[in-house]
Amino acid sequence: MPTLKDYNNKLVSLRNTRKMTKTMQMVSATKFQRALAAQARVRPYATALNSTLTRAACAAGSDTQNPLCTPHTPAYKALVIVLSSDRGLCGSFNHGIHRAVTRWIVERENRYTDIDLICCSRKAAAFFRGRQNIRAPYEGASANPTMAGAMQLGDEVIQTFLKGHYDEIYLAYNEFINAVSRTPRIEILLPAAPPTDEQNPALTLENVQFGPTAEVVFEPSPAELLNLLIPQTIRFRIFSAMLETAAGEHGARMSAMDNATKNSDRLIESFTLLRNRVRQAGITRELGEIVTGAEALKG
Repeated sequence: MPTLKDYNNKLVSLRNTRKMTKTMQMVSATKFQRALAAQARVRPYATALNSTLTRAACAAGSDTQNPLCTPHTPAYKALVIVLSSDRGLCGSFNHGIHRAVTRWIVERENRYTDIDLICCSRKAAAFFRGRQNIRAPYEGASANPTMAGAMQLGDEVIQTFLKGHYDEIYLAYNEFINAVSRTPRIEILLPAAPPTDEQNPALTLENVQFGPTAEVVFEPSPAELLNLLIPQTIRFRIFSAMLETAAGEHGARMSAMDNATKNSDRLIESFTLLRNRVRQAGITRELGEIVTGAEALKG
């Protein structure tokens, strides 16, 4: 049976653990708010980019061909960009996307001759090392997502696709829903879907700021503009996935540390009760010994 000293040591350890988890929860809450603010800042740019891309596609017509939108037939080699976190203590955040990518690879082993990965985190690199061929590690992509990092990664995958090293390139990340909910997503990045007005009907010429009768003049030409916007859209999709990953990671860690703090509180309460019982039993035993000794002296 544990002694009073054992319970005291356990309570000291639990209180220290609670301080650590509470601090990590507060830090993650601050980073989570910053990640949400970053998503809000890029939302107007995403709207404007989609609007311009759609208008240029409408003006260029269906005859315009872009090599980034041209499928490689047949597709033999695939590349998957995996976005997760560099650190742990965030619940099932990393395990969910890693398991989804593993299942996706198993389901498509007969379709592709080679499936390579670009791991944008230490956790993803550690998980897939020895299981899949890792083309290049990009650590810190989700911890501190920047447009410069997304452009570097986007330029690399664009060049590998244009040179024919890979026929299809996919993006795997956790889609952010809220602080406690996220969904693993694996979506195709290249070849990019040709932009059409049906893809985003809310951003066509008739209902975006110009009005139904306005004449839109493109400089440079719509075809040249598409050649500039499609690579930029690919880079921005990567950056947007990095922001989603960062928000999901901080939200998951905030939730996990909150649960850990509550569990510590319950354990502290439980062990305090057990310690008090042991202490009360010791006091009762000592009183009994005193009374027994006094009676013995009287005898």
